[in-house]
Amino acid sequence: MESCPTSSNAAVSDLRNQVKNLLKSRAMLMAALLDELEPEIGLERAETVLRRVMHKRSEGAGKRFLSDCAPGNMPLLRERFIDFLPDHGGLFEIETTRCDAAGLGIKFKTCPVKEAYEEAGISPERMQVLLRISGDGDVGLFEGAGFAIRNDTWAPGGQGCCHLHIKPRD
Repeated sequence: MESCPTSSNAAVSDLRNQVKNLLKSRAMLMAALLDELEPEIGLERAETVLRRVMHKRSEGAGKRFLSDCAPGNMPLLRERFIDFLPDHGGLFEIETTRCDAAGLGIKFKTCPVKEAYEEAGISPERMQVLLRISGDGDVGLFEGAGFAIRNDTWAPGGQGCCHLHIKPRD
């Protein structure tokens, strides 16, 4: 019995959608964790704990995949980071806002995590908390690799999603 050939474009599109849905599922898991922790320990403490978890989860990946870019090879760091992302950053519509010896700026114009929260009808204020939690994954990744980072996460009324500002560590 012969199998029907699948168009490679259709297969790539299907895989892209699967990855996007996986990221959305992870986002909703984070929302559920926050919903469960908040009544037990309060919103501020729950956010702190979940941010710490995201940071720790990503530090090892930063050490493993990006640390050879430290202390300051920003073009290589940009290339490696984009290659590290699902669909090589295609799910996030990345814009490089800076890439020189002093720093690397990366703006996420779209984000499946944010889309999941919007689709679920989560309030902008709650989304902001959840995106700060998720954003600590990026902080852990770059700090684990040996860089300093500030992550400007989305705020109500803002456009796009996160804007990462990475610098060589002092």
